[in-house]
Amino acid sequence: MEFTKSEAKEWARKNYHGLDGVIQPSYTPDLESLDEEGIRHDVRHNIAKGVFSVFCAGEVSALSHEERKQFVKIVAEEAKGKALVSMFGALDDAGRSIELLNYFESVGGTHTLLGWPGNFYAKSEEDIFRVAKKICDSINLAVDLWPKPFYDFGRFHPSGFNPALIERICQIPNVVAIKAYLSDGIGKWADVHHRVGDQVLLQAAEMAEWPITAAKYGQQWAGPADYVIFDQTGGNPRIVRMFNLFVQGEFSKAMELYWELAPITLGARDAAFQCGMLGMKYMQWLTGGNGGMFRKPTSFLFQHFKDAMRAGLKAAGVTPREPEEEFYVGRVNYSKGIRPKV
Repeated sequence: MEFTKSEAKEWARKNYHGLDGVIQPSYTPDLESLDEEGIRHDVRHNIAKGVFSVFCAGEVSALSHEERKQFVKIVAEEAKGKALVSMFGALDDAGRSIELLNYFESVGGTHTLLGWPGNFYAKSEEDIFRVAKKICDSINLAVDLWPKPFYDFGRFHPSGFNPALIERICQIPNVVAIKAYLSDGIGKWADVHHRVGDQVLLQAAEMAEWPITAAKYGQQWAGPADYVIFDQTGGNPRIVRMFNLFVQGEFSKAMELYWELAPITLGARDAAFQCGMLGMKYMQWLTGGNGGMFRKPTSFLFQHFKDAMRAGLKAAGVTPREPEEEFYVGRVNYSKGIRPKV
């Protein structure tokens, strides 16, 4: 690692600048194996769009433990020397998560988005802290905390996740940032910012919140999220420029881009989320990504949502990719002459 745990917070302050993109798994057309070429395409595609980091979203589709290792290794190899690499750090079990995170570090991972394992049931806030500290103490990676209300910790505090507990977790040396949203509660966000805003980096991955969080409260990075969906491949991506303009204090210029991209932010992206993470994979393909289906269980792609995604992109000046059948086998496989089974 480039830093010790005692240096992690300062390292993050120096290196977390800009947007953190998302890499979802790509599979061979029979869905039996990971598609290494497709994954590498998406890493290059994200980096070409101007992100400073890429996030291995291995939790969005059914992967074995060994396949998760293979996935993060492919991403880290392709991104080496060009972008930082992160991954979700709380899978089914704490022990398995720690094992995978240490492997992730060994192949070039730099930071992790930390939640709580799927088989964890908290009986108290002390339990929540204990598991977070165990994971953080067992790894050398920088840790981005994700105190999301969906963990059912609202049993202990009306905010969904006690800001005082967040403050306590942030005292762990390698906890460097918090993925927080105004939509989780403005009072909660303000309380967390008041408690730890001068200790760790706070960020919202929702573009609709940047006029406040980046423009007024010093947010210097954002993610992980689907930032590749906002522009064609190459050029000077508008979403990156918009974020940087907010950070630099160019509010009016940033808002010009904000409204230019609104058909995607406030329309097409909502349609994608109606189809779950597969919808986001489809929308990434529309703007140059590899595409390809997920293994079951997964959501379905409905035509009216696909039409809404395409319409939003066109309204924002982006030409959606064709032909439609390419998505179902992945762009790389389609270029080799492979076609969907009928």
